[in-house]
Amino acid sequence: MRWLLGLLIFALVLELCARVDDFFTYQAPFWGAYNDQVLFVHDQLGLWGRPGARYDKWELNSLGYRGPELRPGAIRIVCFGASETFGLYEPAGQEYPRQLERILNSRAGANVFQVVNVAYAGESIPTATLRTPEIVDQIHPAIAVIYPSLAEYIWLPWLKTISTSTPSETRQARNLQLSFQPRITRRFHTLLKQALPAAVQTKLREIETERDIAKNHYNVEDRIPDENVLYFQRDLSTLIAELRARGVEPVLVTHATAFGKQLSEADMALLSSWRVFYPMLKENGFLDMEQRLNDAIRQTADRDGITLIDAASEMPPGRTYFADFVHFTSVGAGVMASNLADGLQVLIGAQGRQQSLEAPQPLDSLKVLRQASISQNGQRVQ
Repeated sequence: MRWLLGLLIFALVLELCARVDDFFTYQAPFWGAYNDQVLFVHDQLGLWGRPGARYDKWELNSLGYRGPELRPGAIRIVCFGASETFGLYEPAGQEYPRQLERILNSRAGANVFQVVNVAYAGESIPTATLRTPEIVDQIHPAIAVIYPSLAEYIWLPWLKTISTSTPSETRQARNLQLSFQPRITRRFHTLLKQALPAAVQTKLREIETERDIAKNHYNVEDRIPDENVLYFQRDLSTLIAELRARGVEPVLVTHATAFGKQLSEADMALLSSWRVFYPMLKENGFLDMEQRLNDAIRQTADRDGITLIDAASEMPPGRTYFADFVHFTSVGAGVMASNLADGLQVLIGAQGRQQSLEAPQPLDSLKVLRQASISQNGQRVQ
């Protein structure tokens, strides 16, 4: 009984310290739930950013987008995507939309561009399409950069029924219903990841994956069906049409990963960690999925005359640039931002940069950009 009482007191003191740390470091509430779900609300369309919310290093503005408030008179560019765009591992201000804005303004020699991060973790293309009217009405962007999360198309039942969150986020949302959530758990989890050998972590992930398959009776596949690729192309085309109907020029970006042409033992462990979230697809199926869906992005860009930035080919692989299988480090986000800036310069053009220095109004900025926009092969972008 003394040992049990001692352990209980020890755990309570650690939990108290964690809450005090959150309070002074992040101005977090001392009582109540405090995790990444405080950043989001649910409305008639599903998950969305909570205006003015803050959790850990993540802060949302008064419209519910990650980043600063809208700046009047700027030429605005919106970035659609999921957690890769929202920013996961990078320090605050180092996610690629923020770095892209700094690069564009540096090249323009004036603070004329504002890049607005309208992504959130687990956002699907259908949800982005539904959000487009609201986003355009609020931000009046000239360009929309689309960097889709391809893994959403591994399992269509999830995409069709829970299009606003990933499986892990759904579990987290259910956890919010608990009356008490210990905050020390996340800290212990981080310490365990740092302390356990990589081989042990991989084995634990494999056990978790097998349990998930048995529990949910998944039919494990070697590669995603062709139907999923067609579904992806259809959704992408719908988003493009919605943006263009509202006067916004889309830019498509292929999806980059940490994997090179030759897979190492560490790469295989990384694939196992990716598969934990999508146990119905075998490890090698992820790389096949990336190739096929990226090809679909390239075909869509060629068919519709859309500017394409081939990040899948331009981003170097490896842990210097990726913190896990697809999420960037600060260095990787910087390389991504630089590649995007190079691709956007073709669309913006020298004339657009010159006229932007005269501070056009946001609603006129698309006209300025379209007058100067030409594609890579010298043909005007329609």
